Amino acid sequence: MRILVAVDQNPYSERVIRLVAALAKNTWAHVTLLGIASDTQDFGESQSVGALHDLAAALDGYRKQFLGFFPDADSPYGRIGAGYRLVQGKKDIFNLEYPEQNERKDLKVRIRTGNAGKEILAESVQTEADLIVIGCDSKKRCQWPDDADVPGKIVKNANCSVFVVKEEKKPRMIDCCLDHDTVSQASIELINQLVTLYQVELEIIGLADDKGLSADVDRRMARILEYYTSRNIKAWVKIVDTPSLNACIAQASENNLVALWMGKASFLDKIFSRQRLGHLVETAESSVLILR
Repeated sequence: MRILVAVDQNPYSERVIRLVAALAKNTWAHVTLLGIASDTQDFGESQSVGALHDLAAALDGYRKQFLGFFPDADSPYGRIGAGYRLVQGKKDIFNLEYPEQNERKDLKVRIRTGNAGKEILAESVQTEADLIVIGCDSKKRCQWPDDADVPGKIVKNANCSVFVVKEEKKPRMIDCCLDHDTVSQASIELINQLVTLYQVELEIIGLADDKGLSADVDRRMARILEYYTSRNIKAWVKIVDTPSLNACIAQASENNLVALWMGKASFLDKIFSRQRLGHLVETAESSVLILR
């Protein structure tokens, strides 16, 4: 798994780092920490240089915080070690380079300059990310300070899964709406990891039409349920008719982590437009996971 972690210098980014570190301990994922600097024409200006180095120092702190979850002897990501060099690459991309980086798994630290939403999406394509993790302020409709709708833009336009982390408190449970015919094994496993991480129960929401569940769908739901229960996860299936889905998810998002399978062949993709996904991220009280 390749995880792209988009951070800024606000407190919600610290809890994102803690969550990703806990997830990485179980998955040994390749991780990229990404900060976005304001677009400027001349990084020779003293003010721009100062802001760039402030962001680099914050990213270095996040890296140290991440590595603090891994004892040096057992860490696949190398050691905290000495300081970094800020090295400019092409197209105003800056890398924090560390001496003696002998990690078995990637832990890259990078700064891009420009529009936050566009640059995060560009980095996700370049690194072939499987998951983007981004935090936001739940009291301000999930805004980032320099670009109000960054998390919403990422959810609406990313080609990979996106986890928007909104709250410090753990969810009461995870409500997972899976398109039971096409959901990927990787998405099922990610839900497994988050249930284990949060130590909560899992409610699997299945969609039915006026005739109920077809035999094929019923069998698929049974297999998904068996997958989780065999891993000692307390899980059950809740059947919802399609017209009631929006209300069901809105209610769940008040206290629970909501996960939606939105792959290319997903039936949910026909129900939830990209615009509606952005609205869900803005208005949900708790974190939201979009699976692709």
